[in-house]
Amino acid sequence: MEERRHGTKRIDQVVGGGSIVMGVVLTVASWRLGLGVWREPGPGAWPFLLSLALTLFGSWLFFRPDPSVTVAAKLEPRWGRLVLALLSMVGYVVSMVPLGYLVSMFLLLLVQLRWVEGRRWGGSALAGLLSAIISFIVFGLWLKVPLPAGIIPIRAG
Repeated sequence: MEERRHGTKRIDQVVGGGSIVMGVVLTVASWRLGLGVWREPGPGAWPFLLSLALTLFGSWLFFRPDPSVTVAAKLEPRWGRLVLALLSMVGYVVSMVPLGYLVSMFLLLLVQLRWVEGRRWGGSALAGLLSAIISFIVFGLWLKVPLPAGIIPIRAG
C-alpha cells in the first residue's frame, strides 16, 4: 500500500509540475493579448484567469503534503490526453489573434471534447459551436469585451 501511495504522489508531482509550467506559459501569453481594465476586460483577461487557476491548482497538486488522498476513479495512464489538453490550450492562445475568438474557441472545444474526453464527433462539434457562439454573444456583444475577429469579420466589444 505504501508503494502505491508513493507512486500516486510521484504522478501528482509530475502532473502538478507540468500544470505549473503550462500555467506560467499561458499566463504570459494571455498577458500579451492584453488584460484591459476592471470595467473593460481585454481579450487576454479570461485566459489569464484560467491560466492562474491552472498554476494554482498545479501548485497544490505538486506541493500538497498528504498523498493519502486518493482519486476515486481507477488509476489508468492518460498522459496522451493530458498533453493534448495542454497543447490545445496553448494553440488556443496562439491562434486567438490570427483566427479570431469564434474559430479558436470552437477548435479548442472540439479538440477537448472529441479527443481529450472521447465524445462523439457530432456532439463535440455541436457543443463547440454553440458554446463558442453563446460565449461570443455574452462576452463580446453583451459585456462588450473586445475579442479578436480573425477570419470571421464580426467585431465585438
